[in-house]
Amino acid sequence: MIENIKFPLISGNISLDLINTEVVRHGVRHDLLTEKEHVKAWFDTLLSENIVFTQQFDRKIDDWSEQALNLLREIRAYLREHFEKVADGREAPSEMVTLLEERLKQAPFTYQLIDDKLVPVPLGDPAQSLVSLIVLNGLQLIASGDLKHLHRCSNPECVLLFIDKRGRRKWCSMQICGNRVKVTRHHKRKKKEK
Repeated sequence: MIENIKFPLISGNISLDLINTEVVRHGVRHDLLTEKEHVKAWFDTLLSENIVFTQQFDRKIDDWSEQALNLLREIRAYLREHFEKVADGREAPSEMVTLLEERLKQAPFTYQLIDDKLVPVPLGDPAQSLVSLIVLNGLQLIASGDLKHLHRCSNPECVLLFIDKRGRRKWCSMQICGNRVKVTRHHKRKKKEK
């Protein structure tokens, strides 16, 4: 049985949430999506946060989580590579947009009113549908200009990315890195005082 996995920084942007399924703990990078059970746990988290809806998929996750695992890891690696470049101040490359648009064709959309929201419902294979929702969100971040506000956490050991439109945030979260850095600084100060 898989232990309970807590996925960091559920932002409402599924493309960014996927990228942030890689974390660093005690100086070692960990992939939170290494088994089909992890895909199910991540999917359940997305459902509980209303980022995805069961109506967007024509079969239960148990039927397609194994197929989705490799697709998710592949698109995550691609998005991470290009999103990190944007976080470092570069423009989103046009070939990234082209590739994302091509991936959308694997599961194009119709729309459905769900809980008073107009929600894209991918047509096709559920694993490809999940990837299409991720790709659509990545394209929406580019089109809206929100991707220009993408940042890396100020903790050099952290690999998490976040969007900060105000330009004031330094940490992925205070609970994960901000507090850790403050505590480390405090201990160093106390050590010097002795």
